[in-house]
Amino acid sequence: MRLPPGYARLKDNLGQIIRAHRLAGTGTDAPLPPKVFAHRVGISRVTLSRIEHDRAWPRSETLEAIIDIFGIDWSDVAEPGVTRSPPRRIPDTLQDLQRDTLCRALRAGRIALGWRLSDLSRYSSISASQLSRIERGQGGKSAVFGWHPDYLAIEIQDRVIIFTHPILANVAGGGVRPIHPSYQK
Repeated sequence: MRLPPGYARLKDNLGQIIRAHRLAGTGTDAPLPPKVFAHRVGISRVTLSRIEHDRAWPRSETLEAIIDIFGIDWSDVAEPGVTRSPPRRIPDTLQDLQRDTLCRALRAGRIALGWRLSDLSRYSSISASQLSRIERGQGGKSAVFGWHPDYLAIEIQDRVIIFTHPILANVAGGGVRPIHPSYQK
């Protein structure tokens, strides 16, 4: 997880902080039951329990949703400091935004299929670690991205980016569901 500039790491007691805010009803009308809060955040109740009991770290988008719901700041969940990691890429061009949207669509499509990264890896012949980077938007120069063929005659900054890998394009597009990798004929 890349933190905003000025923050080095998440607080060690992050789960306890999240639980305390949920039980206090911070930013909401009243304390939220775990099932309701987990649904609002977009995670399972089990995942919320693991986060609140400091047995798992939340994903970036999960933590951002939690911060938005509670109306708290990064200083409440992260330690100030300097990190050696490069700052998170913020989409600042149309193509960055398109690539970011494709990455999120890939993750959503994979989850809708009930697949793990290893399942998609077996089916697409792309390593699970590379797929993870792509889903997180960190595979910007990956060969799985390319220009849409209908837009090659226009200026580069106006071209549309697509997945050139047919399996990734299918999963991200929510089209016909491919055969599950564990299916053997």
